Order: sequence, then C-alpha cells, then structure tokens
Amino acid sequence: MPDYVIKLCWPLFIGLFILTLGNGLQGTLSGWRADAEGFSIATIGWIMAGYPIGILLGAYFAPQIVKQSGHIRSYAIFATIASTAILIQVVFIDSSVWFLMRILSGICIAGVNIILESWLNAKASNANRGKVFSIFMAIIYTGLSLGQSLLMLDDPMGYSLFILTSVLLSISLIPVLVPSIDAPQIEQNESLGISALYKISTSCFFTVALCAITQSAIFSIGAVFAVRAGLSVSETAIFMTIYIAFGAIAQWPLGWLSDRVDRRWVILYCACVAILVSLAMIFIEASYPMYLIMIALIGASTLPLYSLGVAHANDRLELKQMMGASSTINMLYGVFAMIGPLAMAYSLDLFGLSGFYILIGAINLLLAIVIIKMIFTKEPTDESEQTQFQVMSHRPGVVAMEVIAEEAMESQLDNTDNDDSTS
Repeated sequence: MPDYVIKLCWPLFIGLFILTLGNGLQGTLSGWRADAEGFSIATIGWIMAGYPIGILLGAYFAPQIVKQSGHIRSYAIFATIASTAILIQVVFIDSSVWFLMRILSGICIAGVNIILESWLNAKASNANRGKVFSIFMAIIYTGLSLGQSLLMLDDPMGYSLFILTSVLLSISLIPVLVPSIDAPQIEQNESLGISALYKISTSCFFTVALCAITQSAIFSIGAVFAVRAGLSVSETAIFMTIYIAFGAIAQWPLGWLSDRVDRRWVILYCACVAILVSLAMIFIEASYPMYLIMIALIGASTLPLYSLGVAHANDRLELKQMMGASSTINMLYGVFAMIGPLAMAYSLDLFGLSGFYILIGAINLLLAIVIIKMIFTKEPTDESEQTQFQVMSHRPGVVAMEVIAEEAMESQLDNTDNDDSTS
C-alpha cells in the first residue's frame, strides 16, 4: 500500500480501534450487568435487541444527519451521545431506560462507522481499496476481541467499567478531529430489493438472515450464558474473546477455499460444524476448557458465514446490480439480527443452558437444509465467473458493503477481460 494512503488513514484507524475497544466492552458489560441486576432472561433479550434495532435505524438516519451537519460535527455528536448513553445505564438501573440506551448506542455506532468507512473509501484508490479495508476489518476484529478482555480490569458490578467504556468512546474522537482530513461525500444507492435478491441468490438470502440470528444472539447473550454456566468474570471475558478471535482467523482459510470450490459447500461445511458442536455440548458434561473449545469452533464456523453469503451473491449478480444489492443485504442482516437476542433469551428460559446449543444447532440445521436443496436444484457458478472473496467483520456497515460490491465488480470485470483475452 502506498505510504501516502497510510499517512492519510492512520488517524482513522486509531480512532476506529479505540471506538471498537469501547464498543466491544459495552456489549458484554451490558449483558453481564443486566443479569447481575436480576433482570429476567426475557427482559435481557429485549434490552440487548435494542442495539441491532439502533444499528438498523442508524443505517438510514445517520447519512442524513451527516449531510446536514458535516462529517466532523456528526462524528462528535455520535461519539458524545454514545459515550453518554453507557453512563446513563449505570445511573438508571431500569430495563426500559437500558433498552432505549441500547437503541441510542446502536444508532450512534452505526453513524460513526458510516463516517469512518466513507472517509477510508474516499482516500483509497481502486489499486489499494481492498488492502485498506482488509486493515479496516482486522482492526474491528482486534478491537472487539480486546474489548472483551477489558471486562477483567474491574468488578462489573461497580461503575469503573462503564466509565472506561465512556472514556474510550469519547477519546476515539481525538485521532479523527485533530488531523486535517478532507471529508468525503456519502452517496445513496438504489436498493435491489429483497424479493429480487431472494430470486437471484436464495443461498445468500438464507445464509445472511440465519447467521444474523446466531451472531447477534451470541454477541448479545453470550456473556449471560457464560455467567449462568458458572464462569467467572475473567473466564467470561476469555469466552467472548475466543469467539471473536477464532471467527476472524477462520475467514481467511475458508475464503481461500470458497474461491476454489462451490461456495455453498463451504457454507454447508460451516453449518454442519456448528450443528455437530451444538449436539455434542448438549450431551457432554461441560468443563471450562470444553466451553472454550465449543465457542472457538462455533465462532470459526458461524462468523465467516456473512462473508461467504455475500460472496455467493456477488458471484450471481450482474455488475449493475451489485451496488444496489449491498444495501439490501445490509438491511436483511439488520432485520434478522433483531431476532437473535430475543430468540436466545427465550431459548435459555425454556431449556436452561442447553437452550444456547439448541438455538445455534437449530438455526444452522435450517441453513444446512436450505443449502443442500440449493446445491442439488441450482447449478453452481462457473469458477471463471466467481468474484474474489472479501474478508468482512461480523456486521460491516453500509459504506463497507458498497466497497465490497465495488471490489466484486472489479473482480468480475477482470474475469471478463481474461476470458476475452483467451478466447
């Protein structure tokens, strides 16, 4: 990557890293503290569902706020409100207040991510955009993973960790506001439509929708499950860190494999791993090491599904459809992500600790059934027409999805040019 790109982007990368540290901590901290405060598991599910609701709302309203107020002021507004929202949670121990604050946090984090992503997209060129966003995704995963470990710094029943989260969200402003960086323009793209996406790539539709339920369920209620399984605060932090870390690491080998075979077989493999691990955990008397092995395998098999689903859709989309499809896929994930915390909360309420594995196993069983049907009823994409796999975070924002679409379009154009030159 050219030195000038690093020079222009490093403040954004530092701001993003600090932001994801705070964001990674606040999700696990909110779930852990809600359980410790005696909220019912159903109530916790509703509280934690507020965040994906906010993310979905932010994806639509944040660009309008940015257009009216500008990137710098909007970033300051979003970061400040997110910083305040986490403090309000510890001042008012009330489920309704927490639900509203989680929505507010989701809206603000979505807004900040849109600003950072659009800045990076504007500064990167076609030659290095993929590398820039690979760093972007790596920073997100690293920040989220390390953010979980911050839970070990103090007793979550106190105020310190809430204050730390607020401080991290606030100081993420500094690297972005101090340097002189030209603000880009955010462009709105016309959506392809849910029904059109379903017809073009049914496998993508179900992969994105079902992995959204699993991922949001674990991110939101994973800490609650760990506490109820008897894990200490430090063990809970490690539990959540391993889930994210192994999910990040697995993207590269699975992506490499999916570029060389029908991606649906890789998706099916991931779903089957999650099913087998879930079944095994139902019948095994779990110990702490077993919990870590379980969550590592589930992370490695479920977190890459979003990237695999998007890559499969890009293989089947025409060039003119890719940009429109990016916002539709983003919205599809957001809608189903709202179901995850509620589904996991009620599953734990009905089946106890086994409900954690039952939900993950059932969701991935449904995915496996759909993918098997698609494998035997729809022809695979020709290998020469496949776009290149792009590593994504568990939930990239609107701008990041558009960048992935741009990369897929370039990949498809390159394949077309190669075909023309060899014919």
